[in-house]
Amino acid sequence: MLYPHDFHRTAKCKHVTVAGSVGVHASREHGSAFYSGLMNCSNVWTCAVCAAKVQERRRLEVAQAVEWAAAEGLQCVMVTLTFPHYVWHKLAELLEQQSVALEKLREGSPWTKFKERNGYRGLIRSLELTLGGHGWHPHTHELWVVGSHVDAEVMKETVLRRWKSSCARAGLLDLGDAAQVAAFEAHAVDIKGWCTASDYLAKQDDSRNWGVDAEIAKASTKQGRAKGKHPFGLLKLYQEGDQKAGGQFLEYAAAIHGKRQLYWSPGLKDLVGVNDLTDKEVNEEEREAADLLGLLDLADWWLIRKSPRHKAKILNLAESNGG
Repeated sequence: MLYPHDFHRTAKCKHVTVAGSVGVHASREHGSAFYSGLMNCSNVWTCAVCAAKVQERRRLEVAQAVEWAAAEGLQCVMVTLTFPHYVWHKLAELLEQQSVALEKLREGSPWTKFKERNGYRGLIRSLELTLGGHGWHPHTHELWVVGSHVDAEVMKETVLRRWKSSCARAGLLDLGDAAQVAAFEAHAVDIKGWCTASDYLAKQDDSRNWGVDAEIAKASTKQGRAKGKHPFGLLKLYQEGDQKAGGQFLEYAAAIHGKRQLYWSPGLKDLVGVNDLTDKEVNEEEREAADLLGLLDLADWWLIRKSPRHKAKILNLAESNGG
């Protein structure tokens, strides 16, 4: 390929110019330096830089939802849904079957009655993927806003029964395989009631304390445990010479294209008072006052961008010397 960066938009992020010059800025609040006049891909799945910024701002939105629910006398319940997966499965196929299963979970009059019985007001769903010894592992973390009377353990029985049927109909579970069904019933559904934004939910990383807001919003930037790598970990392995990891990341990038990392059920953002912004709008929204330290013309930038070290060195100088 003549221009490898044309394969995916993320390859141009913070690299290709979109203006006549590149600005170097310093935040007044934090002192951190950054560039302007460069393309932002705003892809939370494939760009570690944009993901960190977008997901932190999404975390604040989820925290706002948790606070709203508490003020309304409602309960936030964390529902994690997974299913059997094996090393021979293709990620794209698993994602499609998962989508079908999630749709079937919420169809029909039984689901309508379930919502009414539990005072269900809406959900925020986060899609997460890891790669481990049993292959790709797509799963969801969902924050359900329900009535204060709901007992999470009692709810789990109904959710497990419906999720089991949904996965079977989507081709994700073989009801004739007793061992698979037993494992499914033991691990496929996890529910925690009365979640708050400061809860300890270190499901994906034993080295950090994740609140429910971070668990929902920061799926792609969490560092996995030994049993499963998050996709950005594959990039690190590729950088260290692991060609297979590079191929796996490309499979992931192709399969995840167009998927939403964070989904709010219709009407919930209006209830909570959260603006309905795209990831691009969130990523490009300036929330901090910053000083422009200088401008780089395009010729200078083309020299600097040849090496990540050069790009980092300019920012380090800006932060240490104020330009």
